[in-house]
Order: sequence, then structure tokens, then C-alpha cells
Amino acid sequence: MFAQNFLVAFPLFALIGLGFLCTKLNLLTDSVGTGLSKYAFVIALPMLLFNVMSNITHLPPPNWFIAIAFFGSCFIVFVIGRVIGDRFLKLNGEGQTIFGMAGVFSNNVQLGIPIAISLLGQEALPSIAVIFSLNGFLMWTLATIAIEISRNKSPSIKKTIIKGTWSTLKNPIVVGILAGTLWGFTGLTLPTPVQTAANLLGNSASTVALFAVGIGLAKYKLSTNLGFSLWITLLKLGVQPLIVLVLCQLIGLGPLETKATCLMACLPVGVNVYIMSQEFNVLQGATANALLITTTLACLTVPLTLAVFGLM
Repeated sequence: MFAQNFLVAFPLFALIGLGFLCTKLNLLTDSVGTGLSKYAFVIALPMLLFNVMSNITHLPPPNWFIAIAFFGSCFIVFVIGRVIGDRFLKLNGEGQTIFGMAGVFSNNVQLGIPIAISLLGQEALPSIAVIFSLNGFLMWTLATIAIEISRNKSPSIKKTIIKGTWSTLKNPIVVGILAGTLWGFTGLTLPTPVQTAANLLGNSASTVALFAVGIGLAKYKLSTNLGFSLWITLLKLGVQPLIVLVLCQLIGLGPLETKATCLMACLPVGVNVYIMSQEFNVLQGATANALLITTTLACLTVPLTLAVFGLM
């Protein structure tokens, strides 16, 4: 099972490696990666999700208990990360927050969508759309409140939630999901030329997003705080997938939902964590290291974890 999963996932990670190699050989610059990432995030991936979700009436309905399993694991691992950061790594409150967040904030969009389609098929996208819709809002809100508590002791939770909700509704990924779902329920179809254009844009999403990840990784280098990064890698690629599997079984999710939820938990650290570390000026080196290490290892750990769990 591992060999089969690896062969399916390998071309996706090969695209990341190709983007990384092209940048290291100075064939491309970081600005190219920035442009490709922007195109994938704002245009291609939302269009892919629009195309899939517009067929919502022909796809399995999402089970919203997925959110309990996935985000329940995020909260548990986040707390574990804060305890490790406090007891063993002697981090302050802000450092504990970013450290804990690095153990749970996955690269759900650029990696999650292509891998889910390759390993599970489009039938899994309504399930993981539940995670996409809530991930950014819940993760950023949790991190912001935790940081504000450590800094001010009296955060404006209402203001933070309102700001997070508005940011979520403006997120192109969420817009693609909602627009596709609403269009699907109308029962209408796009004119053939428009649908063809939409398909061409959506079909470019996986290739462009993965290639852009590789270009982006080329600017990170292994630096200080490597020990912190290895702790993060253990939490992200080892502890979180295991906790998600346990929660899926306790809740009683079906096979497809369990596979989709565990796959999302197996993914490497997302770039949002590095953005958080810059935003709050904490653990930039450790999060950059973790981003590079977990993305490199995920080529092996994603198919291996799914095979060991008996999900593929």
C-alpha cells in the first residue's frame, strides 16, 4: 500500500522539487513564485473548487462532524505544543503559541487539494471543503487570541472573531466553495465556452500551486533553532495524524471522511505559520526550518501514514 500511495503522490512532490531546483539553478526568481502562488490562490484553485462544488448534487454530502475530528485534533496538539514549549523549550507565551500553531497549521490548499484529488478522487472534496472553509478563520483566531492573552491579558475576543469572519468570507478559496455550491443547487449549467474556460483554469491549479511551493521553499535555509523545528516536525507529521485517526474512530466517521480528514492532518506545515511568526516576531527561523523539513519529508510520510493506518 505504501508503494502504491507513494507512486501516486510522487509526481506531485516531484513538481515541488522541480520548482525548487529551477530556482536554485537561477532559472527562475522568487518573484515568479510569488506571481504563480497568487494566480493559484486567487484564480485557479477557487475555479477548481467552483467546478467541483457546482456538481454538489451529484457528490456525497459532507459530514460536518469532520470539523470536530480535524479541529479537535488541532486544539489538542496546539495545547501539547504549548506545554512542550513551556516545560522543555522554555519559550515565552508568544513563542509557545507560534510553536503550538506550527504543529497544527497544514498546507491544506496548495498541497491538500492536489493530493486529495490524486489519492482520494473528487468525491473527497466536499469533505475537505469543510476544513478549507473553517481552517484559516479558526487557526488565525486561536493564534491571535492566545498571543493577545500573553501580551495584554485582556484580548478583544469579539473584535478578533468579527475580523476573522470577514477575512474568511473574503478568502478566494472560500468564495470558490460557496459560489460553486450555490450554483450547483440552482441546477443551471454554464454555457459551453464559459465552462471550457473554467475547466482550463481549474485544471491548471494543481500544477501551478505545487510548482509555486517549490519556488517558495528555495528561499528558506536550515538555520538556528533546528531542535525546535524537529519538535514541530514530530507534532505535525506524527502526533496530529494519530490524534485525528483516534477522533475519527470515536466519532464514527465513514471511510471516505476518515481518509480525507487524516490526509489533511498528514500534510506539512503551511506557510501561514511562517507569516504568523513574522507578524508576531517570534520563532521565524524555527518555523522556516519546519516548513522546509516537513514539506521534504511529506513525500514519504503522507503515503506511509495512510498505509500504516490502513486507509489506502
